[in-house]
Order: sequence, then C-alpha cells, then structure tokens
Amino acid sequence: MKINFKLKNLNSALKIFLKSFLIYTSIFFIIIVFIISAAGCSKKVDIKTLLKSKLSGEDEMNAAVDVVDNFFKYLQSDSLNEAFNLISSKDKSNHNFDDFKKEFRNVTKIVEVKINWVEVKNNIANVGIDLTDSYDNEEKVYKDLVVSLVKEEDGSWKINFWD
Repeated sequence: MKINFKLKNLNSALKIFLKSFLIYTSIFFIIIVFIISAAGCSKKVDIKTLLKSKLSGEDEMNAAVDVVDNFFKYLQSDSLNEAFNLISSKDKSNHNFDDFKKEFRNVTKIVEVKINWVEVKNNIANVGIDLTDSYDNEEKVYKDLVVSLVKEEDGSWKINFWD
C-alpha cells in the first residue's frame, strides 16, 4: 500500500510538473514569437523607409537627367530661350539672356549627347555626359564632361551654367 501511495503522489507531482512545464514553455514561445514579430515589423518599416528613400533618390536622379537632356535638346534645336529657362536663378541674377546668347555665337553644332551617369547629394547633382559636335562635316567627341545642377527653392533642378 505504501508503494501505491508513493506512485500516486509521484504521478500527481509529475502531472503538475508537466502542466507547469507546458504552461511556462507556451508563455516562453508566445513571448519569443511576439519579440520576433515585433522585430520583423521594425525591419519592414526600415525596409519600407529604405525603399522609399531609394525610390525618391532615383526620382531626383531622373529629374536631374531630364533637365540636362532637355537643355541639350533645346540647344540642338536652337531654342535658346527654353535652354536659358533651365539655368539656375543664381546664374540668371548675374547674367541675362543676351549673355547666354553670346556664349553660343561661335559654338559648333551639337550632334549628340550621351548621358553616362548621375550623382545626387542633397541639393547638388552632377551628370556625366559625352558630347559629340560637328564642325565642317567633322565630328568630335568630348568625353566625360560633367554638368552641374542645383536644386532651386521650388524643388526643380537647374543648371549651373557659369560656375
């Protein structure tokens, strides 16, 4: 009878231990899952923020490239007025449209502009180009020219022409 009593007490103690173990293990796993999911959420926010900044950076690069591309297209089509509109306000405050026209009096014909790279840092952008011009039916390529741009107060990119 004594043996049966000890086994019965041992069996009850084992059941209590197993129940307690399962409860504490479950709580532990719930806490771990909560911590991992919370960390996962913060990583999702970080990734979202990273992607958003990357995409907005690409938007800025594309906008700067568009200004350079349009500037040279205007020059190619002799639309100096439109090209002058893409000049920075600082340059326009120091020079007028006549100064701008004088710069192009003896310029050869631009045949092609190839944009190679762009770099944007805060409110400054640099665009690397290769320019092909023509003079007396001969073409010449100027490689690795850098066009500098500044971001105006209205958020638009403008070319630093005289600086």
